[in-house]
Amino acid sequence: MYGQFEEAGVGLAAISADEIEDSAEFAGDSDIRLPLLADPTLETIEAYGVRQAGNDIAVPAVFIIDGEGLVRWRYVGETMMDLPDAKTVLTKARAIANGSP
Repeated sequence: MYGQFEEAGVGLAAISADEIEDSAEFAGDSDIRLPLLADPTLETIEAYGVRQAGNDIAVPAVFIIDGEGLVRWRYVGETMMDLPDAKTVLTKARAIANGSP
């Protein structure tokens, strides 16, 4: 499905609270094709409001950010397994790219 995001002109990245070395090891072990960024200081995680209460980790979340850097859509999970499916995110990203709100 990653290829479908690429074909739609959608860039993907994941952000983890792990150290750079841990993120790199996870990415290598998991065959992840998208950039896996490290945020061990939680600066970005806190800026997006997705720090899990009482823990130094993020809750699962998906953000669609347009070419001007504006968050156009967000989904913040209520549990660690709560994420929208990739098809839903791709459909929303395509709609935003085509000018829909």
